[in-house]
Amino acid sequence: MGKFFAELKRRNVFRVAIAYLVTAWLLIEISSTLEETLLLPDWADTLLAYLLILGFPVVLFFSWAFEITPEGLKREKDLDRELPSRAIAARRLNIITIVILVLAVGLFAFDRFAGPGPASPVAQGTAAPDLSIAVLPFVNMSSDPEQEFFSDGLTEELLNLLAGIKELKVAARTSSFFYKNKLDTIPLLEIAGQLSVAHVLEGSVRRSGDRVRITAQLIDTETGFHLWSDTWDRDFDDIFKIQDEIAAAVAEELRITLLGEAGHSKVIDTESYELAMQGRFFYNRRDEGDTDLAFERFRRAVEIDPDNATAWIGLVPLYLFFRGEPDLDKALQAVENALQLEPENPEAVIRHAGVLHWLGRIDESDAEWARALEIGQDNALVMSIVAGSFCGRGDFETCIAYQERAVSLDPLHPVNLGNLSSYYIWAGDFDGAERWAHRLLEIKPGDAFGLTNLAEIQLARGAPEAADSLVARIRLVDPNRGQDAAKTAQLEAAIAFSLGNEQAASEALQRFVDTFGAEHPVRLAALYAWRGETDKASAVLDEIADSGSEVDQYKLASPLFASMRDDPSIQRLRR
Repeated sequence: MGKFFAELKRRNVFRVAIAYLVTAWLLIEISSTLEETLLLPDWADTLLAYLLILGFPVVLFFSWAFEITPEGLKREKDLDRELPSRAIAARRLNIITIVILVLAVGLFAFDRFAGPGPASPVAQGTAAPDLSIAVLPFVNMSSDPEQEFFSDGLTEELLNLLAGIKELKVAARTSSFFYKNKLDTIPLLEIAGQLSVAHVLEGSVRRSGDRVRITAQLIDTETGFHLWSDTWDRDFDDIFKIQDEIAAAVAEELRITLLGEAGHSKVIDTESYELAMQGRFFYNRRDEGDTDLAFERFRRAVEIDPDNATAWIGLVPLYLFFRGEPDLDKALQAVENALQLEPENPEAVIRHAGVLHWLGRIDESDAEWARALEIGQDNALVMSIVAGSFCGRGDFETCIAYQERAVSLDPLHPVNLGNLSSYYIWAGDFDGAERWAHRLLEIKPGDAFGLTNLAEIQLARGAPEAADSLVARIRLVDPNRGQDAAKTAQLEAAIAFSLGNEQAASEALQRFVDTFGAEHPVRLAALYAWRGETDKASAVLDEIADSGSEVDQYKLASPLFASMRDDPSIQRLRR
């Protein structure tokens, strides 16, 4: 054995192994440091680590069998054991290892101690109040992965119960669920910092037939200590009691300064409850076919128990947006049923306001808007919908204020971040818009919403080359040009024009006219305006005005209309 180790040392295998490990560490540090800048996917670090692990034995084999000499790479058995080149090679390996080690330690120190640079918009001024909590997704420990809906549903129910305590700040659902399946890889302190909370409630769910086992623990994020934990082994019919007991235990643990009381679960038919949880699971996931599954689950839930307010609320957006033509009558009936059961539910109130507006019952709609604003200040969905309404009216200052409130309540919601970036674009604040677009891409690399906003900003700043590269990335990720295909196609045509590619610009314009012109006339007018064809732009806008159609004012604030801000056709639509 001693001879074997001596041979390993003579062939510089140990030195090569150390050099390789130090180099691997340096590469991982570089990857980790640049992943946000390069918008690398979450799995990039993992892939790099696997490749480096697989490469380790290969490098050791070559270091045993070969040696680099001044004459090139030679097999070890062909070399003279007494050649001074061996000592030279050993010294070179030592120097290389030391240099790489210094670089790795320096990069590690910079990354850990020099700070992450300017704070992201979400992180600025968001010290966690003592009475704040995030309910992290409970882990599904059941043998059946299809029970995922149950663990998610329980998490949401607990979140809603705790949100009913006025003195307690509760992180919104989307931001909490951002960490689903990531709890083993992201430190709890980092999660708490991003959500700006002082406490975390986490747990697990195991279901087998009609029996459930639920564990829950409350953690102080500053110390990392468990403040409370418990386990329930009960029949599924006891689910409402378990939810109440967990919420009450959390409230009791924070009782030192807590003045409110935890709410109580409304007892409904357990089958209806389970169907509503499945409906929410499918609606929140929204993969292909999921909205149909969500509709079916919600519909069956209210058939079994008409007192299931959650299911009635879940049906409203499905009737409005996901069932072909909007069914306003059924949407109105669903939301009125929900309000009869839960008159102070802010999401039901804001949905009611929207349906009434669609029906032309403006005075009633305005009254519901006012009520939603009064009771929904701590509801991210309400704040986001209200923000959108002010942007529709062209009041961007108020719009941004409400959207920033929505983001503070739900800081990791991609749509909230993308909307806020858009609102800053329409307000003409490109620096603000760029910050929020980058924040979106930090949490969702390659997101088409964030990339199109950045492309629009670069185009408005007179950098069509940068804009073109951003749009190319959208096509690479999604050949259908992202969720807002019309916006991406409009940008393609505008960018081609700004680059001076006349043929490409004409072809892109024609594609937009053929594919999106009828459905998005304001975008078409903006494209004409950007090309300097103001007569064509005015004609399209005048046609819209003559038809009596309403136009959301934010559409007229597009940077592509920069040359026509005072044009009579735009002023007419604004009036």
